[in-house]
Amino acid sequence: MKIWVFVVLGAMGISALLCAAIQTSAQVPPVPRGQVVLSKLSPPIFPPLARTARVSGDVEIALRIGRDGTVESADVVKGHPLLKEAALNSARQSKFECRECGEAPVLYSVFFTFGYTTNQRCCQPQENSAAPSKSSEPEAGVAQSQNYVTILTEPFCTCDPAADVVKVRSAKCLFLWHCGK
Repeated sequence: MKIWVFVVLGAMGISALLCAAIQTSAQVPPVPRGQVVLSKLSPPIFPPLARTARVSGDVEIALRIGRDGTVESADVVKGHPLLKEAALNSARQSKFECRECGEAPVLYSVFFTFGYTTNQRCCQPQENSAAPSKSSEPEAGVAQSQNYVTILTEPFCTCDPAADVVKVRSAKCLFLWHCGK
């Protein structure tokens, strides 16, 4: 019976020492890792085919940044196939700063959001007014906030002018030769 008491007390002592060791290791600050900053963005070009097809969405790019700020590798994590290449080219051509980096490349993610400035159908005539109106629609262009890049553009419109043409048959065709049947 005395052996069990020693075993239990020994196990409790070992667990107390392990808990104390874990608490002291948690109080030590972690080794500072490299901080990557996007210093100069290469503006992405909205792909014309994606504009024509009205494709929009998010693309995530995973980068490995070297100590000198060069992009060592770039891979697409997720995104629409028509938008991936534009985001990948922009990320590869952008300039980065790597602060407090070690010899190993630092992982960094850049998020691109492709969208349109208007939800209006493109074939509908727009109202022309003499006074400029202040609308709540966002402006076209590229905006950057840290590692989030937003690309907005006007949609590319292809309208069939034949849709607006009304065909009128003459009375002669309709009543004399029965062309309407």
